[in-house]
Amino acid sequence: MAAPTPDEIVKQFTAYYQPIIDLNTGGVAGFEALARVFASDGSVTTAGAVIEEIEGQSDTLKALMWAILQSIRRDMVPLFEQHQDFYVSVNIPPVILGSGQVLQIVEEMKLRPYLSRIVCEVTERQALTSVGRAALERARQSGMSVAIDDFGTGHSGLMQIVGLDFDILKIDHSLIENILTNQTAARMLRGIVALAAALRLHTVAEGVENWEEAFFLRAAGVDCGQVWFWSKAVAAQDAARVLEEGYPPSRRVSG
Repeated sequence: MAAPTPDEIVKQFTAYYQPIIDLNTGGVAGFEALARVFASDGSVTTAGAVIEEIEGQSDTLKALMWAILQSIRRDMVPLFEQHQDFYVSVNIPPVILGSGQVLQIVEEMKLRPYLSRIVCEVTERQALTSVGRAALERARQSGMSVAIDDFGTGHSGLMQIVGLDFDILKIDHSLIENILTNQTAARMLRGIVALAAALRLHTVAEGVENWEEAFFLRAAGVDCGQVWFWSKAVAAQDAARVLEEGYPPSRRVSG
């Protein structure tokens, strides 16, 4: 089956938004914009398989970023105007970010006034390549904050991470899932939090599945949590509601 063309990508993709929760207040600190695909029956599905098909195709990846940023422009900018204290993060392929193509899209969509509310996510593995480093520098120059995603899945030395210029450290689920049962995992988590604090980085724990994990992470000093304990990725209208209402006490760990 032939890979979709750029025009087909723009029509096929949209964004859903996964809440990122402040562990101290229970409020919504931000959302991660995740690519979703319109299926032929009108339903919306995850985009992993399609993204794998187009990986490495610069024009098609640019079209994907166009579709996602177009969704952010439509869905999130009105909320930016109403609420001052949340951000939207989006995973941007370094090859697209580093080339300046994303900034072209930003200008065309008149998103520049909101760049301080948009966080560029780059995975740990991507960030340590020459292309990734150039992309981080370009994001910084544009006014976007930078998050290192999937931290803990690569094989980098800490000094390589220390040498990067970024704002948010997203701790991968693989480092979270054993913190309640494995003392070494718990100590590693606390060590990562201490490193992030020393570097003045904001921390987000990915893949939080239950109240016990959320409580441990808050006690360890992690700033925010994301994923199933609070919510799956939601459509734009539900993101607006979540931002307004927050989460019930059963989904909060403050106190």
